[in-house]
Amino acid sequence: MSRRWARRAVFALTLLASYSFADTKRIAVVVGNNAGSGDMPPLRYAENDAGKMARVLVELGEVSTDDVLLLQGRSGADVESALNDAKDRVAQFKRSPDTRTVVVFYFSGHSDGESLEIGRDRLTYARLKALLVGTGADVRVSVVDACRSGNSILQKGGKKSEAFAIRLNDSLNTSGDAFITSSAEDEAALESSEVRGSYFTHNLISGLRGAADVSGDRMVTLAEAYRYAYDHTVSATSVLPIGAQHPSFDFKLSGQGELVLASLQRSTSTIVVPAADRALITDLVRDQVVAEIPAGQQREVSVIPGKYGVRIFQGSQSYTGRIDVPDNERHIVAMSELTASGPGFAVAAKGGSIERPIEPVVPRSNPIVFGVGVGGTGRILTDPARNPGPKFQARLWVDVVNSQFSTLGGARLLGTFTIAGLGESSFDSTGTSAQTANEAGAHLRVGYRLGLQWPRFLLALGVEAGPGFVSQRYGNFATAWAIGGAPRLTARFSVTEAVHVYVDGEVNMTGVTLQQLTGPRVQLFTFPGVNLGVAFSL
Repeated sequence: MSRRWARRAVFALTLLASYSFADTKRIAVVVGNNAGSGDMPPLRYAENDAGKMARVLVELGEVSTDDVLLLQGRSGADVESALNDAKDRVAQFKRSPDTRTVVVFYFSGHSDGESLEIGRDRLTYARLKALLVGTGADVRVSVVDACRSGNSILQKGGKKSEAFAIRLNDSLNTSGDAFITSSAEDEAALESSEVRGSYFTHNLISGLRGAADVSGDRMVTLAEAYRYAYDHTVSATSVLPIGAQHPSFDFKLSGQGELVLASLQRSTSTIVVPAADRALITDLVRDQVVAEIPAGQQREVSVIPGKYGVRIFQGSQSYTGRIDVPDNERHIVAMSELTASGPGFAVAAKGGSIERPIEPVVPRSNPIVFGVGVGGTGRILTDPARNPGPKFQARLWVDVVNSQFSTLGGARLLGTFTIAGLGESSFDSTGTSAQTANEAGAHLRVGYRLGLQWPRFLLALGVEAGPGFVSQRYGNFATAWAIGGAPRLTARFSVTEAVHVYVDGEVNMTGVTLQQLTGPRVQLFTFPGVNLGVAFSL
């Protein structure tokens, strides 16, 4: 009987905790800016990190969508305006005397150690803290993911500290400030192509999604989240040549209990992965790594319903797969759902150079790439007496990847459907009406290609075919229907994850209907072509 009553008491306390969590009003100002005010190169993932942080605060952090102020690539004036907006919201919430308020501020971007660099603007840490205090919120939680961000803590008397040294009394009856940074005063903050974000933000979000819930009470507190982010940021970066990255904190809070940052009870769906060295969970629709699960940790993460990629690392081997997670389901991933995969990608200091190769993220599902290019091709018009000029070609196309398979050497074998529109024209080079010899055409083609894709390079071979027309002028216009096809060889280099340059060659085989005395017939013309262009991933 005593055990039964103990379980009931625990259940009642959990309910009370969830009610208290729900009664607190939370406002989040989430800022990400890839550009800095100095000479540092642009970051790759700061704005993406801000989007992921805003998302987890809405899904699990009890922040309503209307109370998340997300600023990606905005100015310093916009950030100050958002903090003033938060102040107005706090004042409105406090019209109810029993309401407690929490303001969460998050920043990912460049920092010179004294200021946040927001594009070309600077926001000093002193000014930031004054604006946060000015909101009037009972608790203010700030997270700064930037190089040398720990310097802001030292200025205010805080210190870099081991995660186990934290002792907090910070509940809904708590007042004060918590200031967390991703790095010490003399350290770089590191980004990773594997997780498409910074190490610190990635680990913090993983913790909020359940990896930090060491107590198993389905609540992630401020202390648990920081402890988890600290431990795993240090361990993940300690093997890099640049050296380990040490998050820092400055907590000035008074009260009793603990501040809950994420309630896993809000999630209706979870993913449970097999025991392994580590695992990555990717939202395939948004193409975002949402959580990492290290060895020996809780193997369950909270997610919203959707399509997810799972990557399991065990020894020198990794396994990937895609799963559908319906609403209100606890999806237990089986090894039979996964296939072997290979290495790739890299990590780098924020805005800096590549440090070392590591494993890639699970590739996105059914990515779409569109491109435009110009080039030259052969002419159906071949009468040298007409002296036609060169024939130019413009190409607009869309690729939809429908299958991906792992191969050796870190490459992936892709199967891709292609839809392309082509326009072509040659111009008379004499300028005399008696010898005018122009040719134009338009074609619509569909096709399929197989390609090998490495982290930045794609080599693909395929074929396209479809209808079109050709128009020629020998003083008068004559138009003929055509049907054509071409084997194509494409080489593409990724400048960024979303921008690519490419060159492809083709052998055009075009059948044109010619009107003869004996009636229409189709004549086949074959000629080479080449295109140069740029492509974009959606």
